[in-house]
Amino acid sequence: MRTDFYKDHLKRYQKKPIYWLFSSGKNQAFQALVYLQRLDTSTIANLRTEYIRPLLSFYENSLAELRELTTPSKDQTKSITQLDKKLDELRDYDQRVEHLINQNIVLDLDDGVTVNYSKFGDVLEKIK
Repeated sequence: MRTDFYKDHLKRYQKKPIYWLFSSGKNQAFQALVYLQRLDTSTIANLRTEYIRPLLSFYENSLAELRELTTPSKDQTKSITQLDKKLDELRDYDQRVEHLINQNIVLDLDDGVTVNYSKFGDVLEKIK
């Protein structure tokens, strides 16, 4: 859904989406689609507390379990590297989302998608 739906959605809405893809970055540690008209001041805080923070804990616990292995296999070593990258990316994303929450951004739907989308900076997937 993340790849096919969103690409089609951008094309259909001429790069002015009504579903916004919150994305942590290239390692895809976190991604969530949110309907524009449902966004309010508490949505991003809920996204952080209900999804981002628990995912951080999950990555940290998974990484700790893998690092406890005395002789990790090649696949496990690869998983450790990937989890390290995802964890770093998600920690950075969590800070960016927290900064966004502290700004208390209020959307005005009359301003249009382009203006409102730009208010969220780098917590949203870049529209190409």
